Amino acid sequence: MLIVAGAAVGLVAKWYFTADSFYRYGHYRANSVPEIAAQEPAFQTPPYCQSCHAERHAQWSANNHKTVICEVCHGAAKGHPQEVRLTIPADTRKLCTLCHEAMPGRPRVQPQVALAEHSGDQQCVACHNPHAPKLAGVVAKVAGDVAAGNKKHAANCASCHGAAGISPNDTWPNLAGQNAAYLVRILGAYKSGDQTDVMMSPMAKTLSDTDIQNLAAYYAGLSCKAAPGEGRVGDAAAGRALAKNCAACHGETGIASNPAWPKLAGQKAGYLANALKAFRAGLRKDPMMAGVTRGLSDADISNLAAYYAAQSCEPVTQTGKTQ
Repeated sequence: MLIVAGAAVGLVAKWYFTADSFYRYGHYRANSVPEIAAQEPAFQTPPYCQSCHAERHAQWSANNHKTVICEVCHGAAKGHPQEVRLTIPADTRKLCTLCHEAMPGRPRVQPQVALAEHSGDQQCVACHNPHAPKLAGVVAKVAGDVAAGNKKHAANCASCHGAAGISPNDTWPNLAGQNAAYLVRILGAYKSGDQTDVMMSPMAKTLSDTDIQNLAAYYAGLSCKAAPGEGRVGDAAAGRALAKNCAACHGETGIASNPAWPKLAGQKAGYLANALKAFRAGLRKDPMMAGVTRGLSDADISNLAAYYAAQSCEPVTQTGKTQ
C-alpha cells in the first residue's frame, strides 16, 4: 500500500510540476524556441543592409567577398540604424590579415599575402575596395592594326585628343603612349555602358571590337612626350606624399606595373582632377577607385593631379635615362 501510495504521489507531482510545453520542441523546456525566435537578431545578414546601402550591396554581391556577411567587419547590427551605428574599421591591415595573412595550412584558393612585403605600412583600403577587393588584373589581348587605328583616329578622335594623341585641352586626356590593354578595357566599358560619359559614350557605341583594338594599338605606339601644361593648380610636393597610397597600382611616378591600369604620369592635370572627382562622386564606376577617392578633399585631388602631371610619361632606366 505504501509503494502504491508513493507511486500515486509521484505521478501527481510529475503532472503538477511539468510545464505544458515540455518536450514540445524536442529536448527544449518551456517555450524557449518561440521566445528565442521573437528576439531581434544580433546578426541581420546582408539583405537587411540592402535597402539603405544598395550600391555597396551590389559591389559586395558581385565580387569575391560575397561569402563574408556585413557584420563580420562592421559588428552586430542589433538596433541599427535607430539605436546603434555600426563601426567602419579603421585598421584594415589588422582586420584583413585575419583571413589573408600567409600561413601554412591556409586554403590556396584564399588569397594570401606576406604583409610586410605586400604593402609596407599602407592600409589595405589604399588599393582595395573592401566590398569588392579583387583588383582588375585581367589584361585584354591587343592585336590591332596601327594603320587602321590611325585612320579611325583622324576621322573620329583627333579633334579632341590631338593629331598625335596629345590633347590640346587640359580637361581631355592624352592618349599617346597609354597602355593598350587599358584603352581596350575603357573603350569597351564606354561601349557597353559600364562607364558613361556624355561625349565618349555615343562615340564608343559606334566602334566595333576591331575598331577598339586598332585604336588601342595606334595610340599605344605614339610618343607620349608633350609640353608641360600651363596654369597647373595644386602643390606637386604635397601630391607626391599622397601618391604613396597609389603606388601599389599606379607606380611611384604614375606608370602602372599592370597594363590593364592607366598611366597617370604626364597626363593632363585638369583631366586627372576631373576623373578623381568623378570617381569620388560615383559618376565613374570602379569599386577600387570609389574606395580610394572617398576620403580625398578637393585640395588633395588638385595636389595629386599636379604631381602626376609633372612626372615623365616614359619609364626611367637604371642609367637614369628615359626609354
